[in-house]
Amino acid sequence: MENPLRSVLNKQNLVVQLYGLPGTYKTTFLVQLIRKKLEEGVYNIFLIDTSSNFPIVRLKSIKHLLQNLVVFQPKTLEEEALLLDDLNIQLLSPDSVLLIDDVFRHTDLKDQGKFHLNSYILALIKIISKTVNFPIIITNQARSFDNSIRPFLQSLTLQYIDWHFLFEKIRDPHKILVSFFDRDGYVSQIEQTIDSSGFFTAI
Repeated sequence: MENPLRSVLNKQNLVVQLYGLPGTYKTTFLVQLIRKKLEEGVYNIFLIDTSSNFPIVRLKSIKHLLQNLVVFQPKTLEEEALLLDDLNIQLLSPDSVLLIDDVFRHTDLKDQGKFHLNSYILALIKIISKTVNFPIIITNQARSFDNSIRPFLQSLTLQYIDWHFLFEKIRDPHKILVSFFDRDGYVSQIEQTIDSSGFFTAI
Protein backbone atom coordinates (compact mmCIF):
# COMPACT_ATOMS: atom_id res chain seq x y z
CA MET A 1 0.00 0.00 0.00
CA GLU A 2 1.31 3.45 -0.90
CA ASN A 3 2.12 5.74 2.00
CA PRO A 4 -0.96 8.04 2.15
CA LEU A 5 1.13 10.93 3.44
CA ARG A 6 3.46 10.78 0.44
CA SER A 7 0.46 10.39 -1.86
CA VAL A 8 -1.19 13.60 -0.62
CA LEU A 9 2.09 15.53 -0.86
CA ASN A 10 2.24 14.61 -4.54
CA LYS A 11 -1.10 16.31 -5.24
CA GLN A 12 -1.65 19.93 -6.27
CA ASN A 13 -3.80 22.84 -5.07
CA LEU A 14 -4.39 21.54 -1.56
CA VAL A 15 -4.18 22.90 1.96
CA VAL A 16 -2.93 20.23 4.38
CA GLN A 17 -3.10 20.50 8.16
CA LEU A 18 -0.78 18.62 10.50
CA TYR A 19 -2.21 18.73 14.00
CA GLY A 20 -1.59 17.04 17.31
CA LEU A 21 -0.58 17.60 20.89
CA PRO A 22 2.82 19.22 21.61
CA GLY A 23 5.81 16.99 20.95
CA THR A 24 4.27 14.87 18.19
CA TYR A 25 6.86 15.74 15.53
CA LYS A 26 4.75 18.20 13.50
CA THR A 27 7.53 20.79 13.24
CA THR A 28 10.06 18.00 12.73
CA PHE A 29 8.08 16.96 9.70
CA LEU A 30 8.36 20.50 8.30
CA VAL A 31 12.12 20.52 8.91
CA GLN A 32 12.46 17.26 7.03
CA LEU A 33 10.22 18.45 4.22
CA ILE A 34 12.27 21.65 3.82
CA ARG A 35 15.47 19.62 3.70
CA LYS A 36 14.01 17.30 1.08
CA LYS A 37 12.79 20.15 -1.13
CA LEU A 38 16.07 22.06 -0.88
CA GLU A 39 18.01 18.95 -1.84
CA GLU A 40 15.68 18.48 -4.82
CA GLY A 41 16.68 21.94 -6.03
CA VAL A 42 13.58 23.93 -5.07
CA TYR A 43 14.80 27.52 -4.66
CA ASN A 44 11.76 29.44 -3.43
CA ILE A 45 10.61 27.94 -0.15
CA PHE A 46 8.75 30.28 2.18
CA LEU A 47 8.34 29.42 5.87
CA ILE A 48 6.11 31.42 8.19
CA ASP A 49 7.38 30.73 11.71
CA THR A 50 4.81 32.26 14.04
CA SER A 51 6.53 31.16 17.27
CA SER A 52 10.04 32.30 16.23
CA ASN A 53 11.25 28.93 17.53
CA PHE A 54 11.62 26.95 14.31
CA PRO A 55 14.75 24.74 14.67
CA ILE A 56 16.70 26.00 11.65
CA VAL A 57 19.81 24.51 13.30
CA ARG A 58 18.53 21.09 12.22
CA LEU A 59 19.20 22.15 8.63
CA LYS A 60 22.86 22.92 9.37
CA SER A 61 24.05 19.96 7.29
CA ILE A 62 22.71 21.67 4.15
CA LYS A 63 23.56 25.25 5.08
CA HIS A 64 24.89 25.85 1.56
CA LEU A 65 21.28 25.55 0.32
CA LEU A 66 19.64 27.79 2.91
CA GLN A 67 19.78 30.86 0.69
CA ASN A 68 16.78 29.26 -1.08
CA LEU A 69 14.71 29.34 2.12
CA VAL A 70 12.98 32.56 3.23
CA VAL A 71 11.80 32.64 6.85
CA PHE A 72 9.24 35.13 8.14
CA GLN A 73 8.48 35.57 11.84
CA PRO A 74 5.30 37.62 12.27
CA LYS A 75 4.76 38.83 15.83
CA THR A 76 0.98 39.22 15.63
CA LEU A 77 -1.99 37.80 13.79
CA GLU A 78 -2.29 41.08 11.93
CA GLU A 79 1.31 40.79 10.71
CA GLU A 80 0.63 37.24 9.58
CA ALA A 81 -2.39 38.37 7.55
CA LEU A 82 -0.43 41.22 5.91
CA LEU A 83 2.43 38.86 5.11
CA LEU A 84 0.11 36.39 3.40
CA ASP A 85 -1.44 39.27 1.44
CA ASP A 86 2.03 40.28 0.23
CA LEU A 87 3.01 36.71 -0.63
CA ASN A 88 -0.19 36.27 -2.60
CA ILE A 89 0.30 39.47 -4.57
CA GLN A 90 4.06 39.69 -5.07
CA LEU A 91 6.28 36.75 -4.24
CA LEU A 92 4.73 33.37 -4.86
CA SER A 93 5.05 31.56 -8.18
CA PRO A 94 3.58 28.17 -9.17
CA ASP A 95 6.77 26.35 -8.13
CA SER A 96 6.89 27.99 -4.68
CA VAL A 97 6.55 26.00 -1.47
CA LEU A 98 4.69 27.65 1.43
CA LEU A 99 4.79 26.22 4.96
CA ILE A 100 3.27 27.73 8.11
CA ASP A 101 4.34 26.47 11.52
CA ASP A 102 1.67 26.95 14.23
CA VAL A 103 -0.76 28.92 12.10
CA PHE A 104 -2.97 30.07 15.01
CA ARG A 105 -0.16 30.97 17.42
CA HIS A 106 -1.35 34.53 18.14
CA THR A 107 -5.05 33.75 18.54
CA ASP A 108 -7.11 34.85 21.53
CA LEU A 109 -10.37 32.89 21.58
CA LYS A 110 -12.05 35.63 23.63
CA ASP A 111 -11.41 38.17 20.87
CA GLN A 112 -14.08 37.86 18.18
CA GLY A 113 -12.07 40.10 15.88
CA LYS A 114 -9.18 37.64 15.94
CA PHE A 115 -11.55 34.80 15.04
CA HIS A 116 -12.61 36.73 11.93
CA LEU A 117 -8.97 37.51 11.17
CA ASN A 118 -8.14 33.81 11.36
CA SER A 119 -10.97 33.12 8.94
CA TYR A 120 -9.48 35.69 6.58
CA ILE A 121 -6.03 34.11 6.94
CA LEU A 122 -7.34 30.66 6.09
CA ALA A 123 -9.30 32.04 3.15
CA LEU A 124 -6.08 33.63 1.86
CA ILE A 125 -4.21 30.36 2.31
CA LYS A 126 -6.94 28.59 0.35
CA ILE A 127 -6.66 31.15 -2.47
CA ILE A 128 -2.87 30.83 -2.54
CA SER A 129 -3.16 27.02 -2.74
CA LYS A 130 -4.77 27.41 -6.17
CA THR A 131 -1.70 29.24 -7.51
CA VAL A 132 1.10 26.95 -6.26
CA ASN A 133 1.75 23.39 -7.36
CA PHE A 134 2.87 21.92 -4.03
CA PRO A 135 0.30 21.62 -1.21
CA ILE A 136 0.42 24.35 1.43
CA ILE A 137 1.32 22.67 4.73
CA ILE A 138 0.30 24.20 8.04
CA THR A 139 0.81 22.92 11.56
CA ASN A 140 -1.74 23.42 14.30
CA GLN A 141 -1.89 22.57 17.98
CA ALA A 142 -4.65 20.31 19.28
CA ARG A 143 -6.58 19.68 22.47
CA SER A 144 -8.11 16.57 23.99
CA PHE A 145 -11.90 16.38 24.35
CA ASP A 146 -13.89 13.28 25.31
CA ASN A 147 -11.05 10.88 24.50
CA SER A 148 -10.52 12.51 21.09
CA ILE A 149 -7.95 15.00 19.85
CA ARG A 150 -9.27 18.00 17.96
CA PRO A 151 -7.38 20.74 16.13
CA PHE A 152 -7.41 24.27 17.46
CA LEU A 153 -10.23 26.27 15.79
CA GLN A 154 -11.68 23.09 14.32
CA SER A 155 -14.72 24.86 12.87
CA LEU A 156 -12.48 26.98 10.64
CA THR A 157 -10.04 24.25 9.66
CA LEU A 158 -12.87 21.95 8.55
CA GLN A 159 -14.19 24.72 6.33
CA TYR A 160 -10.96 25.70 4.57
CA ILE A 161 -8.59 22.73 4.71
CA ASP A 162 -8.63 19.75 2.35
CA TRP A 163 -6.66 17.14 4.30
CA HIS A 164 -6.05 16.74 8.04
CA PHE A 165 -3.24 14.61 9.47
CA LEU A 166 -3.43 13.80 13.18
CA PHE A 167 -0.02 13.06 14.72
CA GLU A 168 -0.09 10.99 17.92
CA LYS A 169 2.51 9.39 20.15
CA ILE A 170 2.17 5.69 20.85
CA ARG A 171 3.90 3.32 23.27
CA ASP A 172 6.82 2.75 20.94
CA PRO A 173 9.00 5.89 21.39
CA HIS A 174 10.42 5.42 17.89
CA LYS A 175 7.07 5.64 16.12
CA ILE A 176 4.31 8.16 15.50
CA LEU A 177 0.76 7.23 14.57
CA VAL A 178 -0.58 9.36 11.71
CA SER A 179 -4.32 9.34 10.94
CA PHE A 180 -5.61 10.82 7.68
CA PHE A 181 -8.88 12.64 7.23
CA ASP A 182 -10.31 14.31 4.15
CA ARG A 183 -13.44 16.48 4.01
CA ASP A 184 -15.63 13.37 4.24
CA GLY A 185 -13.99 11.92 7.32
CA TYR A 186 -11.50 9.24 8.30
CA VAL A 187 -9.55 7.62 5.48
CA SER A 188 -6.63 5.61 6.86
CA GLN A 189 -3.91 5.33 9.46
CA ILE A 190 -0.21 4.43 9.37
CA GLU A 191 2.72 4.27 11.74
CA GLN A 192 5.72 6.43 10.87
CA THR A 193 9.10 5.33 12.24
CA ILE A 194 11.47 7.92 13.72
CA ASP A 195 15.17 7.29 13.01
CA SER A 196 18.16 7.95 15.28
CA SER A 197 18.46 11.56 14.04
CA GLY A 198 14.85 12.29 15.00
CA PHE A 199 13.44 12.32 11.45
CA PHE A 200 10.79 10.18 9.80
CA THR A 201 12.34 7.25 7.93
CA ALA A 202 10.07 7.85 4.93
CA ILE A 203 7.97 10.77 3.71
